[in-house]
Amino acid sequence: MSTRKKFAFFMVLQLPVQTVAGYLIEFNWLSVLIVFLMIPVFDVFLGRDSSNPGRDEMNKLQNDRFFLLWPLLWIPIQLFLLIAGGYIFVFESIPVYEKIGLLISVSLVTGSGIIIAHEFGHRKSKWERSAAKILLGMVNYLHFYIEHNKGHHQMAATPDDPSSARLGENFYSFWVRSVSGSYMNAWAIENKRIKSKNLPWYRNQMTWFSIIPFFLTAVAFISGGWQAVVYFLTQSFLAFSMLELINYIEHYGLTRKELSPGRFEKFSERHSWNANQRLSNIYMIHLERHSDHHANPDLRYQCLSHLEGSPQLPSGYGAMFPLALIPPLWFRKIDPLVESYRRS
Repeated sequence: MSTRKKFAFFMVLQLPVQTVAGYLIEFNWLSVLIVFLMIPVFDVFLGRDSSNPGRDEMNKLQNDRFFLLWPLLWIPIQLFLLIAGGYIFVFESIPVYEKIGLLISVSLVTGSGIIIAHEFGHRKSKWERSAAKILLGMVNYLHFYIEHNKGHHQMAATPDDPSSARLGENFYSFWVRSVSGSYMNAWAIENKRIKSKNLPWYRNQMTWFSIIPFFLTAVAFISGGWQAVVYFLTQSFLAFSMLELINYIEHYGLTRKELSPGRFEKFSERHSWNANQRLSNIYMIHLERHSDHHANPDLRYQCLSHLEGSPQLPSGYGAMFPLALIPPLWFRKIDPLVESYRRS
C-alpha cells in the first residue's frame, strides 16, 4: 500500500472536522451535503480502486500500528462532538432548521462510529473490544457487538438472519425486522453462553447492555432536561438507522442455497454486495469490500481485498443510502442486478 493511500485513511477524520466547520460558518447542513452529494459526485470522477495488497505486504499491513491511530482518535473526538452538539442543541439560540442540521451531522459522526466499532469488535484484544463497546454505547446499540459477531456472520444471506434483506423487501420493513430480530438474537446468544458456562445472571452482557441506555438517558435529562433527552435519543436512532441502511444494502436479495433443512451452502463472495469507489471506500474503511470481510473477518480493514466475482453496486454507499430510502427507485435499480447475479 502506497504511503499516499495509507495516509488517505486519515480523510475519515474529515467527517468530524466538517461537522465543526458547519457550526462555525453557521450552516450545520454542510456535512450532510458533503456525505450525500459531494462524495458520490467525486466517486464518479475518481473512479474505482480494485488494487489489492500483495502477499508480502499483507502481514506488514495487518500489524502496522498506523492503522490503529486514527480509529483510536475517533473515540474522544466522537465523545466531544456528542457532548458539544448536545450543549449547542439545548442551550444555544439557533434556528430550528440549524438544530436539525446539527443533529443529523452529529448522527453521521456517531453512525460512522458504529463502523469503527464494527472493526474493533472483530478483534481479539480486550482493549479493542472495549473500544467497540464504548462507541456502541454512545448510540444505544450495544447488542450489535454480540449479534453481529456470533449471529450475522454465521447466518448471513439466509432466512434465519434478521440483518440480511430479502428481495422485494423495502428498507422500512427491513428496519423493523432487523432491529427487533438482532436484539432478540443477541439475548438468545448470550443466554446460551451463560447457560453453557453455568455463569450467574450478572455475567450476562445483555442485561447490562439493556440497562446502560436508560442510565445514559437519565444523564442526558439531568444535564439538559427533555431537550437533551430528545437530542441523545434522536442521534442514537439516526446513527443505528444508518447502520441498518448499510445492513440493508450489503446483502439485499443475495441468498445461500439450502442444501438440507437448516443447512446452507458455504458463504462465498457472491453473497455480499461490494463497491470499489475510491473515495467512499476510504470513508467506509473498506467496509464496501464486504465479501472479503465475511471470508476473513480477522483481517483488519486495511488488508481487505477486492474479490473478482462479487456482486458490485452501481455506486458507493453514500449514493446508495438515498436510493434505499425510496423503495420504488431502489427496486427499479437493484432488483434487475439481483436477478442477473442469480442467473450467472
